[in-house]
Amino acid sequence: MQDMFFETLTVQRMAMMSRLVAVSDCDQEDKSLALAWLAEMNAELLKSLLEAEKKSPQEGGSDSGLLQ
Repeated sequence: MQDMFFETLTVQRMAMMSRLVAVSDCDQEDKSLALAWLAEMNAELLKSLLEAEKKSPQEGGSDSGLLQ
């Protein structure tokens, strides 16, 4: 099973940033920047998870690493 430590940290950071932006008195520019960062972090996390799924034969992935 893949170690999901970094993915868990990313989700925690995204949740914290979302809470901070939602409850703080940010101007529109700060909120736009925070949303852009969240979108960037989400895209990287999704890419990482999809790659891990693809490489995991235990989870039905297509790459067992044996043919390389």
